[in-house]
Amino acid sequence: MNPINCQQARQMLDDAVKQAEDMGLNVCISVVDSGANQVAFLRMDKAFLGSTEVSQRKARTAVLFQCPTDVFGQVIEQEKLLGMDQIDGGLMAFGGGLPILVNGELIGAVGVSGATAKQDKAIATAAITALLAQLAS
Repeated sequence: MNPINCQQARQMLDDAVKQAEDMGLNVCISVVDSGANQVAFLRMDKAFLGSTEVSQRKARTAVLFQCPTDVFGQVIEQEKLLGMDQIDGGLMAFGGGLPILVNGELIGAVGVSGATAKQDKAIATAAITALLAQLAS
């Protein structure tokens, strides 16, 4: 499977924005490919400025460790890997970053920031669910 492409990433932004609007939230959304290179980014009006970098770090972390960022955070806590989230330009160890897996193969990740970790994760999940449905059709 090829890494996520620009068209797919733009559709994910649209799907994430729709979910965020349905929830009454303003967030930043980052989509990266399987090499952790940014493919698409969107900052909704009135989203926190700081959420820009956080969303990018969440997406990058989800690719680099091939797991949701909240799971990455749990591993850091359980294994007492203090400082792990500070390496390599900053990783993110709380919810909102999800890897994109198609038939078990990593094609990229999405990171959402601007609300609670639970809300960010719900928005990211909606974008991935829509992409997977599109790819299945």
